[in-house]
Amino acid sequence: MSRIALIALALGGALAATGANAQSFTATLGYQNTDPKSDNGTLAGARASVNDDWSLTGSFAYGFNDNFSVELWSGLTAFEHEVSLAGLGTVATVEHRPTTLSLNYHFNTDGQFRPFIGAGYGVVNVSGEQSRGALAGLGIDGDNANGLSLTLGADVYFNDNFFVRADVRKLDFDTEVTVETLGNVGTAEVDPLVYGISAGFRF
Repeated sequence: MSRIALIALALGGALAATGANAQSFTATLGYQNTDPKSDNGTLAGARASVNDDWSLTGSFAYGFNDNFSVELWSGLTAFEHEVSLAGLGTVATVEHRPTTLSLNYHFNTDGQFRPFIGAGYGVVNVSGEQSRGALAGLGIDGDNANGLSLTLGADVYFNDNFFVRADVRKLDFDTEVTVETLGNVGTAEVDPLVYGISAGFRF
């Protein structure tokens, strides 16, 4: 069984006793930016830099009561990044799709403005690696990643069902990079913030 599934079962069991009042579902569709941290580690002896990208995201959440919910969030289309090395310029492009499962706590649940915080676990699927520039023609591979995730956001409700969400999510995303003929060249330390705006519906 996957780690995400195990965490879902654990969260469900832990919250089963919180009461059945105000159960609800929410779904969102958003446009968000994955912005890697400034220091992305060293690859092949050179300092690495990973740029940011925008893509579509979505989420589905179940509210156990007025305050607690479990949310599954994911990139609906892949984020694509250029990887550059000091002195060499762009040497690769890579795509990734993050998915997180979080336990969220919602504040001011009777108000129009409803902030929330969350913590959970995420997995990042890395794909579409292509070498460029000085590494053009060489096969390149980045490992999938997993780790803790943290979320901070707020919903603004227009009525009982429709809302707009702004949120920022911190992902633990480090990937080991292997290049043909060179072997393992190091770890790209991406660890991005993912932020943006979503439209949501509660039912």
